[in-house]
Amino acid sequence: MRILAIILIIAFSGCQSPKKKFDFTFYKGNIHESFYLKFNSSDTLYYINAYAYEEQTFFTILSSEEKEKIQNILDTITFPKDEEFVNSLIEDGETNAFNLKDDKESKKLMIHGQKGPNQFWSFGESLVKIKNLHEFTRTNKKFDFRVFNKILNAPPPPIIN
Repeated sequence: MRILAIILIIAFSGCQSPKKKFDFTFYKGNIHESFYLKFNSSDTLYYINAYAYEEQTFFTILSSEEKEKIQNILDTITFPKDEEFVNSLIEDGETNAFNLKDDKESKKLMIHGQKGPNQFWSFGESLVKIKNLHEFTRTNKKFDFRVFNKILNAPPPPIIN
């Protein structure tokens, strides 16, 4: 009887669905700040201050509740077909950008000037709140943000004759 119970426990403990592995980066920029938050399947959150002349990278460890909250949103949020929502009447303002990569695909979105899906504005606010709750430790780790170059670099202003 004990052997049967042990076999059942081992069999059912191995039946958990595997967590999706992903790489998620959030960018927030305005005239006061410019930073990235990088999160993957682990419990580490990286904060990259891009406002300084030289990018500075820091990290912190998320609580299991924070990690699960972010994971749940990433599992359920739907990226729109359009990758860019810009309010052309606002020359400055706030820009948020999102990049989610998993084994199959990469999804990107840039929202600016309160244009774009509200769920992404709310998600961005919740990420900033989590960031603000933590003390970060400096690290020398470097990240490649070239994927953001295309969506964050604005076209040059028109030539006025």
